[in-house]
Amino acid sequence: MDINNVIAKYHYEGALAEFLPKLYQEFINYFGKAKEPIIYEALLNTKIIACNNVYTALNERGLIERSNNGFESAVGEGDLKRAAGVYHSLPNITYDPNSYQYNIEGAKRLVAINTSDFNSEYSKTVLIHELSHLIKSYYEEYSIDNGVLTSRSGLITTQEKLSIQNDCLVKTPILEESVGLEEGLTSIVEEDIAKVLVNPNYKVSGYGVVTAIARLIMDKFQLKEDILNAQILNDKKGLIQKFDGLLPNFYERLSILMDRIYKLSLKMFSEMLQPEKMKATSNIINEVINNEFQPLLKEVIQNQESRRN
Repeated sequence: MDINNVIAKYHYEGALAEFLPKLYQEFINYFGKAKEPIIYEALLNTKIIACNNVYTALNERGLIERSNNGFESAVGEGDLKRAAGVYHSLPNITYDPNSYQYNIEGAKRLVAINTSDFNSEYSKTVLIHELSHLIKSYYEEYSIDNGVLTSRSGLITTQEKLSIQNDCLVKTPILEESVGLEEGLTSIVEEDIAKVLVNPNYKVSGYGVVTAIARLIMDKFQLKEDILNAQILNDKKGLIQKFDGLLPNFYERLSILMDRIYKLSLKMFSEMLQPEKMKATSNIINEVINNEFQPLLKEVIQNQESRRN
């Protein structure tokens, strides 16, 4: 598995071609040698591009799907237009009217970074973050059961009901969970690898609150290896058991809370030009942390202490 094959396939050059081998090796160091085949295949089958606008780059390549059913995704069109980068994929789904079965025939994948080149510290850290999403999504990213498409990206789970209307495939979103927790955990990977490859003093800024909470939970309860296996090898059930072993329903409660904080963080980011609104949203985030997350953490710690006594 030679990363130079990836560079040659997509004709990468300049700073990207120079940085990618170092990043590839660090991904192996961080995620584990046993996961190298997944890391390699993910990079080999996903093109990295520089662009002026992430949303435009996806839209021009037919990777944007629109829904008018009122389902509110954690990441909307406006968030994509403001994004520094994205990993995005779209499965090719076919329908057999004779067997009434939906089938997945591969997927289109893209990593788009809002930059003119990959020389800057900023573009390299965004690349680390988005390639982490790619690697943690690649293995068993899509599955269909009873007409429901399940997509995963690390710990993020989304579900869509499939149907055929006027000979066209229609996807109706029905579930999206663990977005905030996954973004926090991916930002930890970004921060840790960036400290090795980019700047030893690097600190994540984009998802500061969810990152801090994710790191606190991961480190305090020594869950790093379990989390990485769940994200990369699609063992979410095993991780939930670990969480719930600390406190019943801990994973679900934390996941819901982190999704709320994440959506509020995106809202706050969208209000950068409206200082009063931004401050008000920031205050709400602080209230959620103080009134909901801190009591939850205290409950977990007390539960652990009572078991030891």
